Amino acid sequence: MLRSMAFKKRYARFAVTTYQILIDPMIWPLRPKVVRLCRELGVSDALDIASGTGAQCRALSRTGIAAAGVDLSEDMVRAATWRGGRNVRYAAGSAYDLPFEAKSFDACLLILALHEHAEPDRIRMLSEAVRVARRYLVIADFERPERSAASPAWQVIRFIEHTAGPEHRQGFQEFVAGRSLTGFLERHELPAAREDFSHFGTIRLVAVPIP
Repeated sequence: MLRSMAFKKRYARFAVTTYQILIDPMIWPLRPKVVRLCRELGVSDALDIASGTGAQCRALSRTGIAAAGVDLSEDMVRAATWRGGRNVRYAAGSAYDLPFEAKSFDACLLILALHEHAEPDRIRMLSEAVRVARRYLVIADFERPERSAASPAWQVIRFIEHTAGPEHRQGFQEFVAGRSLTGFLERHELPAAREDFSHFGTIRLVAVPIP
């Protein structure tokens, strides 16, 4: 048992380092697009679900938007807290059971958080995000290009997702087979009030109004 716990701790620290060195820089072109969309919508405070090292929260806070981040990994939360950010706070918690009251935030963000899960778990995440948001969901996730074989950006994404572990890989494959983010929005009747694209069209960003 102790050996297993130690392994999990080492893996968690490795994941933080991987995010800081590799994942955060790769995602960075998307961050200002999310901030711009939130500002255009008049968002005053936002919750970033599966916030990782807090990069999106810090980007929001630099423009005056109060930001909160929640992540299942306590190591991620500690790393995000250590890096600071004005008017930013973090909490450890599950996207399936958010530790916040209903209608706590103008917007809830799901930034590349859906594709790695099975569809029933995506639905649970969506339900919790809707519960906690007052005005908008801001969702960014993968869109497979029509000519994906000719897209270097898509090939890089596909390689990363296929090497991230069997559960992650299966979630990604199912998400893409279900017509990516567009299919998810259609299945759950989520109208996109505004949208943008990033990473050469391989990531779609949408704002969905909360009824």
